[in-house]
Amino acid sequence: MNNLKIGIVGLGYVGLPLAIEFAKTRPVIGYDCNKNRIDELCRGIDTTLEMDECDFKCVEKLEFSNDINSLSKCNCYIITVPTPVTEAKQPDMSALTSASHMVSTVLSEGDIVIFESTVYPGATEEICVPIIETGSKLKYNKGFYVGYSPERINPGDKGHRLKDIVKVTSGSTLEIA
Repeated sequence: MNNLKIGIVGLGYVGLPLAIEFAKTRPVIGYDCNKNRIDELCRGIDTTLEMDECDFKCVEKLEFSNDINSLSKCNCYIITVPTPVTEAKQPDMSALTSASHMVSTVLSEGDIVIFESTVYPGATEEICVPIIETGSKLKYNKGFYVGYSPERINPGDKGHRLKDIVKVTSGSTLEIA
């Protein structure tokens, strides 16, 4: 646990607060594919209106990037991308599958991938894990490990923020859990 170098993938209303909290105690790279989002965060601007300016400008261990290769120095990745519902009332998994593929390109032996995006039961192992195995050439629970922590943040609720919400976590092995 003391050697974790965390990469947060997706810096919206879930990922940004996580990045800030973890960066209070360890190095964190906050990644988002949206260059404008990264530029704004580097200037201390949060357009989701979830964070106060000093919340992330004062954190020295937090680096923002839109270069996926910057995550290669991490060994724990937390994926917090959106999974909206389509007009057909089906989950749109495109951001999640894209993030899984991107992380697979920088994954190393022994790394952990934690999913915090809202998904239906089985989606992590049925959709995300095979993408990571294929892209990384590593085997699930041998070369890399997976965790899951459902997002529990209610956007816009200033009274119940990340620090006030009990986190539920699981892992693909007892040690990872």
